[in-house]
Amino acid sequence: MTFLGLTSEYCTFRKNMAQFLHQTCQTIVMRFALTITFVLSIFFGIAQSGVGPKVNAALGKGDVKALQGMMTANVDITVGNKEGIMPADQAAKAFTEFFNTNPPVEFIVKHKGTSKLDALYRIGTLRTKKGDFRVTYFLKKTPNGVKIKQMRIES
Repeated sequence: MTFLGLTSEYCTFRKNMAQFLHQTCQTIVMRFALTITFVLSIFFGIAQSGVGPKVNAALGKGDVKALQGMMTANVDITVGNKEGIMPADQAAKAFTEFFNTNPPVEFIVKHKGTSKLDALYRIGTLRTKKGDFRVTYFLKKTPNGVKIKQMRIES
C-alpha cells in the first residue's frame, strides 16, 4: 500500500526510528544529570572535608586563633568548667585557658561521620602534657562555608 509514494513499511520505520531517538536522548540526558550530580557531590565533599583537617591541626597545636576563625558566631562548648552556648570570642578565651593549663601534644581522630541532622562530626583524642582528653566537635554548613558549631573537650 502506498500513499504519496511512501510505503507503509517506510512509515513504520520512521515511527520506530523516532521512538528510538527519543529514548536514546532521554538516556543521554539522564546519564548527564547523574554525572553532574556525582561530580558536584565529590566537589562539595572535598570542600567540606577541608575544614576537618584544619580543625584537627589547630587542636593538636593549641592554635586558638585558628579555631576561633573556624567557629560559627555562637558556639556550643564544653571545656574545663566552661559550658554552654557563647560567642566565638568568649569560647576562644575558654580554649586559651584550657590549652595554657594543658599544653597539647597531638590530636588523633578516632571516628568521623555525618549526623542525622547533616552535621559533620569528629571524635578523637587530644594528647596533652597533662593527660589525654576526649574531643568531639560538630561542623555546620553555613553561607560562609563549613564552621564549628559545637566542641566538647572532656577528660
